[in-house]
Amino acid sequence: MQRMSYPEIREELEIIWENAKPHMAPKCRCCRECNSVNCRRVESERAKTAERNYRKLQQIKIITDTLYDGGDGSEIDSSIELFGKIFRAPVSSAPFGNVKNFNPNTRFQSDYFFNKALIDGVSDAGCLGWTGDTLDAPGESVYEGPLRAIAERNGLGIPAIKAWNKEEMQKKIILADKAGCIAIANDIDCVGLPYLSVNGKGKVYPKTPEAIKDIFSITKTPYILKGIMSAKGAEKALESGASGIVVSNHAGNVLDQALATVEVLEEIKRVIGNEMVIFVDGGVRHGEDVFKMLALGADAVMIGRTYIIAAEGGEARGVELYSQKICWELQNAMRMTGCRTLKDITKDKIFITREF
Repeated sequence: MQRMSYPEIREELEIIWENAKPHMAPKCRCCRECNSVNCRRVESERAKTAERNYRKLQQIKIITDTLYDGGDGSEIDSSIELFGKIFRAPVSSAPFGNVKNFNPNTRFQSDYFFNKALIDGVSDAGCLGWTGDTLDAPGESVYEGPLRAIAERNGLGIPAIKAWNKEEMQKKIILADKAGCIAIANDIDCVGLPYLSVNGKGKVYPKTPEAIKDIFSITKTPYILKGIMSAKGAEKALESGASGIVVSNHAGNVLDQALATVEVLEEIKRVIGNEMVIFVDGGVRHGEDVFKMLALGADAVMIGRTYIIAAEGGEARGVELYSQKICWELQNAMRMTGCRTLKDITKDKIFITREF
């Protein structure tokens, strides 16, 4: 993509957001402020956990300091190494499964094409993409199609496998290895999704750390547990042999009245230190939000809803532009706080307001 200025990127993204509206309807209105207040995509009845994710993150502010020996901005380095690969920024798209279910008017023919737009777009921007897993759609595997999109980008993606029985999970782990994925995730909190929960149609199962270690014993690929929301849970993830976790409440879809991810992130980091890679999601919409999460201990951040809008409105180009915007905002926040590298982003660079 030809180098574009931040105003040019924002201008084109406004058009992409408009283009996305008919494809996101009726569950999403593509609101200018994506705060979950008016969102019909959240599956819990009141959607209070989703709202809390966004609100709590916005109650943290960034402390400006530009009195330092700096340069023209080119010295700002937001790059990160994850699982042996270098990425432009610690930013990734979150996993989604069965696009026609959450977007009945989607522009995409299948989950393969939807995820290809996501994986190609984030990869072109130098970032990382995740793919999802769920009950298969009619005539389509919503796990294998997205895996093909990862394989076509030389394995630069992470599939998140639902908590099926051991046999089914291991089948999918083998497929992920064949695709060359840099890591594999286990979506452990999916047991609370309405269609998979105690009153749902699907069959998923909570598992002990020992059971998870046994399931992943068939692969040498690093594995990640997605859905950790407490220090105790993080300690169990360590016991399971996981190389990473995602601090996540599934965008508020698995349990109403839960804590926001940003409220538990710092304690989790304090308990596990640098023993595992820490991803976090939940209400992240801008590069400044990424900065706040890093300041509280995250290594990398995942963004969900707005990546769907970017894909529906502009396919791979929309995803790349949105990724470019997030990266620029993160780098600008770093420059405005005297942070040359990600390691410089520490808690003293943010202010937690009384509302928090």
